[in-house]
Amino acid sequence: MLVQGESEDAYYNFVNSINSDATRKNYEYCMSRFLKYFNLDLDSLLKLSQQELSNLIIKYLVSQKISSQYKTVIMATIKHACEMNDVIFELEKTKEVYQIRKDRQ
Repeated sequence: MLVQGESEDAYYNFVNSINSDATRKNYEYCMSRFLKYFNLDLDSLLKLSQQELSNLIIKYLVSQKISSQYKTVIMATIKHACEMNDVIFELEKTKEVYQIRKDRQ
């Protein structure tokens, strides 16, 4: 399921906390693609454990043939969604694990 309508609190908190229209569009696009890839909605994503969320992010980043800059935007998008919905997400740990897996390929 894709990002759901603004009536849902998690999505509302995520999208309406972004001041810049350009950033909002980028974050919505990134989140939509990420959620569609795993057939999730934002509420389901935010209920995952730290380990499950990290694993999904790493799997997604490894599977996509995208630039490191775009990967940074994806990470920032997910981090922002977590922060705006009071979900603790250790971004640095995921970055380190991703870097190790990237080096092994």
